[in-house]
Amino acid sequence: MSPESNSTPANFALLASGANFSCETLKALRQKRYLPGLLVLPEYAPSPEAACPHQQIPTSQPQRRLLKLAQDIDIDYAPQAQQAGCAKRIQRLGIDFLLVACWPYLIDEILINSARKATLNMHPSLLPGYRGPNPIEQQLMRAESNFGVSLHLLNQHFDQGDVIAQEKLVGIPRKAGRLTLERRNAELGTELFIAAVNGYERGWKPFRQPAQMPETE
Repeated sequence: MSPESNSTPANFALLASGANFSCETLKALRQKRYLPGLLVLPEYAPSPEAACPHQQIPTSQPQRRLLKLAQDIDIDYAPQAQQAGCAKRIQRLGIDFLLVACWPYLIDEILINSARKATLNMHPSLLPGYRGPNPIEQQLMRAESNFGVSLHLLNQHFDQGDVIAQEKLVGIPRKAGRLTLERRNAELGTELFIAAVNGYERGWKPFRQPAQMPETE
């Protein structure tokens, strides 16, 4: 799949927390030359360090890494109690799509509905399996062998919206760790997102997830 070869960059905003999966998603978007017009963070940026300004931003400060990747992108903030203001800005900008890649809390309906076309979440598992936080850690703990990423519509329930696209990762080393899986999922998820945006006018064919998953041993 090579969506960058015949795609026009979309008018979208990326909602990202600064976690490694968020950083890998923005990195993948940058590699595709498919950058968001706006980056939205769930909390205000950390204060600048007093160290030498030329010092490399440490990866142990995940939001700092995200900000470094986003140095040429406009930034806004949507703390949990202040999402309405960000929603108004997105509406003023006429943003078509919101793409969420790791967010620490449920997003209010007013923010979900602020995009003109759709709000999508990139989740690093083959939904409906492994919903919720830390899906890759859950899969590694259960010695999962089928890794993949899902792109689904956002609603008021964690990872339960209709799935627009999903795809299994291939060529994964047997001992692949969390960072490798996050990077590969972000790369594949970015391709799915670009393809979904390009196919929006032709109509999506989402599938509905079950509301409840059966208990597993």
